[in-house]
Amino acid sequence: MPEDIPLSPIVPGEQETQPIILRPGLFIKELSTGYLTPTQYLSTAIQAIKNTGWQIVSLSDNTMICHTRGIGNSLGESVTITLANGAAIFTSRSMNEYYLLNNQNEENYVRYMTAFTGILTGRKTPVNKFNPQPQEPYGALVPSKTYLVTPLLIYTNAAIFICMVLAGLSPFSPAAASLFTWGGNFRPAVLQGDWWRLITHMFLHGGIMHLLMNMFSLLYIGMYLEPLLGKFRFTTAYIITGICGGLLSLVFHANSVGVGASGAIFGMYGVFLAILTTGHIQKTMRKTMLRSILFFVVYNLGMGMQGNIDNAAHIGGLLSGLIIGYVYYPYLKRMKKESL
Repeated sequence: MPEDIPLSPIVPGEQETQPIILRPGLFIKELSTGYLTPTQYLSTAIQAIKNTGWQIVSLSDNTMICHTRGIGNSLGESVTITLANGAAIFTSRSMNEYYLLNNQNEENYVRYMTAFTGILTGRKTPVNKFNPQPQEPYGALVPSKTYLVTPLLIYTNAAIFICMVLAGLSPFSPAAASLFTWGGNFRPAVLQGDWWRLITHMFLHGGIMHLLMNMFSLLYIGMYLEPLLGKFRFTTAYIITGICGGLLSLVFHANSVGVGASGAIFGMYGVFLAILTTGHIQKTMRKTMLRSILFFVVYNLGMGMQGNIDNAAHIGGLLSGLIIGYVYYPYLKRMKKESL
């Protein structure tokens, strides 16, 4: 019997533990699909079958049947791959019980797994791109090719805050008049034409703790969401949701100066929340992330009811983020298919 071939390109280090059913003319093996969705797995399996030279004779949403080439009096084998309950069932059955080639069904399994793992290993697009996990090689605060905007936003916010402190503003509780001078959001000024305040207020903060809390929240969501969306869509969503948060803040706060990135940050959580309600991300990870995002949203909205916090900006960012997330979903779905 050949050695089992682990699906390490799918789930590094994870070995297959399901039993093999083996008898003359029949070989059955249950395989883990790892982080791959059913669509991703089946698409990869189709390419693997083509690479082996077998003929696909039947294909549905969860099952593929193909025939191998016969040798001599053998008619070959019928290979079936069925997806069910997060697993892939590989079955190889001899099509002529009177002419069985020794170990041919087991060899079919080895050929299939070799082709399958070879495809995953050679892909330029990581399999886990659509099941986002923070895996920045140089750390969460170091820009990289797929993770650029989030650290730059953090550095920009920190640099502006340092400039404010060096200019004489209090690092703990700067005055509202000073925040207004630096570009804080204020309804009378915006109505008189200072529309740029809807953008500049996102880069100002009312104290060191305000800054640290917002940057930590941005760091957390950015590590997951930016590689998933891409730099341009991440930046676009950040700016739009920040503006929407600022607009709703103006509706509810006529005489207050609003500052902070929390409207935009809530927007990014809204984008991720929308994506998590679709089938785009693998189910197990989706449930875990959904609980985490919902906890953040509910907890912070609750805290916003107890103090001098602009919950209107939070809600405006969150709702606009949800809308943007659903607008982005068709694109993400298309990109997911093209990467297979």
